[in-house]
Amino acid sequence: MSWLNFNLVPYIAKTRILPDTQVTTQQGVQTRDLMSYLAGIKCWAKRHKVEVFALKRDQMKGFDYLSPQGMYDAVNAYGLPSAIIDLDRAAQTDTRCFIQTAHGLTEPITISGVTKQGGSLSPVKSTLTTSLGHHYLNDLISTDPDALVITSGSAQKADPHLPDDLMQTTIVMTEATDDSYIFARTLASLRRSTLAMERFHKPAKLNDPQARYKELKHFIDDFTLPRFLRRAPITLLRKIVKQNIISKARTLLSLQPIKRVDAEDLNKRIKGKIHLELRMPFMPNSDILTLPVDLHGLDFPSIAHINDAIAIDGLHRDLNHPIPSYQILARITLADWTCTINNCVNPIDTDGLTRDFTRHANRIPHGWIIAQKAMSESKPKLSLKCTDLRGILNGDVSLSHVLNTFSNYSPTASCPNGHALKSLHSKGIRRLRDMGDWRLQFNGVWLVDVKAPPPTLPACVFDPKLVTAALTGPKTLVLKLEGCNVSILHGELVGLIMCLIISDPNDADTSLYSDHLNAVRLIEDSKTAIIYTPGHASEVSVPAQMNREADHYASSAQRHLRDVFTAPIPTFFMDKFTFFTRADGWIESNIRTYIDKSQIVEASKRIAVGHQQRMALHLYDTKAPPEYSYTTAYSAYSAVVQLYARSGQLPTADLLYSRGKAHNPRCRMGCNAIEDQHHIFVECEQYTEWRSKAAVDVHRRTESKLKEKGYEETDAVDLLSTAKFLFSDKPHIWPLQYCTYFLGHLPNLDHLMPKKPGVDDDKLSRTRLAHHIASDWHTAAIRLAGRIWGDWQRKMAMKNDVRSWKT
Repeated sequence: MSWLNFNLVPYIAKTRILPDTQVTTQQGVQTRDLMSYLAGIKCWAKRHKVEVFALKRDQMKGFDYLSPQGMYDAVNAYGLPSAIIDLDRAAQTDTRCFIQTAHGLTEPITISGVTKQGGSLSPVKSTLTTSLGHHYLNDLISTDPDALVITSGSAQKADPHLPDDLMQTTIVMTEATDDSYIFARTLASLRRSTLAMERFHKPAKLNDPQARYKELKHFIDDFTLPRFLRRAPITLLRKIVKQNIISKARTLLSLQPIKRVDAEDLNKRIKGKIHLELRMPFMPNSDILTLPVDLHGLDFPSIAHINDAIAIDGLHRDLNHPIPSYQILARITLADWTCTINNCVNPIDTDGLTRDFTRHANRIPHGWIIAQKAMSESKPKLSLKCTDLRGILNGDVSLSHVLNTFSNYSPTASCPNGHALKSLHSKGIRRLRDMGDWRLQFNGVWLVDVKAPPPTLPACVFDPKLVTAALTGPKTLVLKLEGCNVSILHGELVGLIMCLIISDPNDADTSLYSDHLNAVRLIEDSKTAIIYTPGHASEVSVPAQMNREADHYASSAQRHLRDVFTAPIPTFFMDKFTFFTRADGWIESNIRTYIDKSQIVEASKRIAVGHQQRMALHLYDTKAPPEYSYTTAYSAYSAVVQLYARSGQLPTADLLYSRGKAHNPRCRMGCNAIEDQHHIFVECEQYTEWRSKAAVDVHRRTESKLKEKGYEETDAVDLLSTAKFLFSDKPHIWPLQYCTYFLGHLPNLDHLMPKKPGVDDDKLSRTRLAHHIASDWHTAAIRLAGRIWGDWQRKMAMKNDVRSWKT
């Protein structure tokens, strides 16, 4: 039966036997798709002020011993092999069942002709059975004048602005498992459809982010962290939050995103629970808590980031949905949003992103509004562009839309008024093609060796990159690819495409050589002769010499990049709606990962300004700290100290005094200085010996690492001197003239690394040595800060106890 299920489900999806709006066992459909679909229907009714009747009913059948005859009828009706019926009957004959009672299992009983719950074929049998009624209802509604037909506002006015305005879809029923909604425009039509009703979904709040927020809020407030005899380590708290709170929040948000302000409130509630467990007096910074370790954060998940990513991904999924019914409804909603609500300006692209649509929450799905707002607030702005603009070239655009668009972009320019437009309409001139057409002629050539300039530092996701692609033969051509998301692989493919376009299609003797072995293996075309030739080979063959020539052109072009043309992007293979930014170009990768990364980078830049430069990471060494102390360590007290120190929330006398919690800001250890974080960790004489000993240990370990790599002490004077004074205020070491080791910062090590001919020729080994030294210094710095603060807290507690006893 498992084998039958494995083969039957893909076949049903391929032949589209099931109705589009029947979710169960429908490949390519998720629960959130159905929720978004229902929200679109609700918003359409609000937007057009149309009364829509929906009936909700649950027959409570499910898969519990479902009678298989319905499935057999479906097999016959759909023309499936009758062997499926024979196989199922054989599997359901003389089945032994055991009944669980209070006294244990009973003796087995034998049953036949029913489907046992939990069987591998049970979901398919149920959906095939109910699909018969679904199709029957569709046939009945096709002739019903009161059926619910969704069209855009422009289409209803007989003035379709865009090709999408010509779309329409009939909404009959949506079905999930044994639950369903049935729709109609009148009660009489709904009564007629009741006889064909199928199973129904449990009650759910549609297009109501406030209800989802309250549900998550109550869940987080009621969630109780486990109790321990000692303070729970922050590494364990992170795992508990990630596995128990975030996992459920992600599932619920996928069905209905919430407003960003509400998502940030949920983040604060999670932070409050963590703060309560850490037993510190003042709250830490939420951004530092959720930043990754490489950006000096604690790597806690952020509900706000997850919510924005889910909303944006959901908008993209709706507009590019593989099931036509879902896609058509989404496209009609976007057409109404563009022309009826936003005066013919696309709200998810360019100028449309500057407008706020919060007040249209009942006319546009909340999830879409949340996504549009998140896209507009991203830096740079994230657009969801339409890659198929054939409607404009073909003239399938109404004159009303053209004039509205023109007036939006050129408000001071004169254009035909409404009277002129009505006159044109009376003559049958409604679309652009009614006035004429234009044709484009492309007489040039498009665009195999590819080169990328060597990076000075490891490339990050948002670092700008550049790749040059070159081809040579009867003609030579070099093009460049720019953006944050380009790689050498893009250049290889562009080079192959350009070769195929430039070559003579009538010449049967033409061959294409490439040194990219993977591309040669993947392309299997009997009409295309693509041959692999090793790159950088010393052969004297013609392919090898041509490869060296192409390599020369690709490398030399990087010294004249201004004179090299940019390769065009083949958008014809993209989704119809694809994300785009000015910095990155077209984004075809996982958009949730992109949103999370971009918001993390933006948060890091935001807190780098002000806050006494505690998080100005660009001033210090940029190597990522070791993750062990922040995500895996058993005690992780150093990580807790880092969280509150970087947030500026350690309860020093200066901070307590500024908040009215102390009478004197001076050092409580007797020093004649203000007791702030810098004084405690760098200046206080109480810990001079600790700092000196830690510096000696760092100096010794650094010297040992250098000797292992073949460096002498005289080769690394600057590096060893920095190690010796790592925990002291030395203006020539620290960019801000004062020591900040207690925040996990390190001086820039790149210009301190020793250089010795014959030893550091291997750049990879030298880079590894720098990372090892940086990791060792960082670990020593945060552990010293943790020791000092732990001892400081112990002494302050003893002083407070003595004062209480004297009182």
